[in-house]
Amino acid sequence: MYVGHAAIALAIRARRPEVPLVPLVLASYGPDWAELILGLFEGRAEMREVTHTVPAVLACALTAAAAYSLFTNRAGAGAVMLAWLLHWPADFLTAHKPLLGTSDLVGLDLYDLPAADFAVESFLVVVCCVMYARAFARTPAHRRWVVAMATLLIGMQGGLDFGLARAGNAGWHPVLADRRWRSHPPLSVSGQRPTSASACVLHSCWYFHSERAMATDSPRAVVTLVCLTCGKEQFFTQEVPAAVACTQCGSTVFRTFTTPTEPDEAVIDAAEMQARSIAYGDSSPDSTADDVRDLDAR
Repeated sequence: MYVGHAAIALAIRARRPEVPLVPLVLASYGPDWAELILGLFEGRAEMREVTHTVPAVLACALTAAAAYSLFTNRAGAGAVMLAWLLHWPADFLTAHKPLLGTSDLVGLDLYDLPAADFAVESFLVVVCCVMYARAFARTPAHRRWVVAMATLLIGMQGGLDFGLARAGNAGWHPVLADRRWRSHPPLSVSGQRPTSASACVLHSCWYFHSERAMATDSPRAVVTLVCLTCGKEQFFTQEVPAAVACTQCGSTVFRTFTTPTEPDEAVIDAAEMQARSIAYGDSSPDSTADDVRDLDAR
């Protein structure tokens, strides 16, 4: 959710006019600001567990309400807490967000449907601005200001969704339940259930974003995820989590390589066929002796 958070703050302000708009807007974006600030020290990917999981959102909402009450000494702590709490369900509509931990994400993933995302957030802006106008727009000048504000918010959202559409995506993949609660793994693109942890480019697989589930009946192996954005590698000796974020840049798109740690004839045979000596002076496996002599002659 992008401008929708600001729209929610306007709606709360319309119902609780005694609460200033600024703390409501800050609270509505609270988890994102907390993730950004804490991410300066540990990386944003590591901070999502303490900013965007459901327990973290509840704890931070209570903290924000207490801080508002303490420093302003005025009513409205409940409205501030509500603005913070509504951040999670708003993000659920447009992205994938953690429940109790960052190993599994849920969400409707409308960011991968930019047109639908624009329609949903624009509708939310219009509804919330109408509520705000009914509460505060007493004069034509006030109503024009509200219309201008709504136009600006919708324009910002349109710019974001246009950028998402130009960037492209691997398809819409909503996730409505924690992976551990699903009775069967989802089908792959070919319509078959996965049976091996074969190497693939994850952004072209069915398991995009939070659906990168590795098969559990494959040989035990070391799985290497290479971030396509920054190149950082992550290694897993157990089951790879369904949702993985790069610890360096926060990207969620990886290339996967699987190295079995138990004897596997097919893999060993492939490795031997592709093996290449790195000793100084050794020729390439694809080079003949005549090729090497021709090169030396030059």
